[in-house]
Amino acid sequence: MRHGAAYVGRPLAVSRMKQLALIALLALAACHKADNEPGPGGVSVGEARQLDEAAAMVESEAPPAQQPTG
Repeated sequence: MRHGAAYVGRPLAVSRMKQLALIALLALAACHKADNEPGPGGVSVGEARQLDEAAAMVESEAPPAQQPTG
């Protein structure tokens, strides 16, 4: 009966899947730029992200109501 051989093969397959998942996760983590790396316009990546967030915040606010003059 080969029931024991099938049982031995299954943990190896699970182990292989875990190894591939770990490799994929590490590869994705390596693609991310650090905040202090050069970014667009002569600012760092972190500074560019902060500027984008600030611009989005300013653009999302309603313009101030015009006060009637005079």
